[in-house]
Amino acid sequence: MVFTNQELAAILRLAHAIAIADGKVTKEETQMIVLEISRFGVDQDKARLISEIGDKMSYGDCCQVVSNMTAEEKKYVTAYLGTLICADGNIDDSEMKLWSLISAMCDLPTMNIVEAIQIMANL
Repeated sequence: MVFTNQELAAILRLAHAIAIADGKVTKEETQMIVLEISRFGVDQDKARLISEIGDKMSYGDCCQVVSNMTAEEKKYVTAYLGTLICADGNIDDSEMKLWSLISAMCDLPTMNIVEAIQIMANL
């Protein structure tokens, strides 16, 4: 998969929303976000650019961008966000509710945490 800067910004903004939904962003969640962005070959300069783009996007904008992705890209986004929920070893109800809301708003495929982890493990 190849994502545009705008798509990466939308994914990362939604990931941050999931991470902070329980009131705190843990070290494990931050590490997973950094690791995942590096999967797409994003260096420090490009990460700054993506962050700037994401800062200018509303959550509605992010959902619009994600909803226009291909089915395979949407499957990845769903799995990534689901896996991020349990990165810190605690599956928080507020994070689960936000994942469900984002999934509905972005027309993402339905999956549970176990399926999300399995998909991410096989990438």
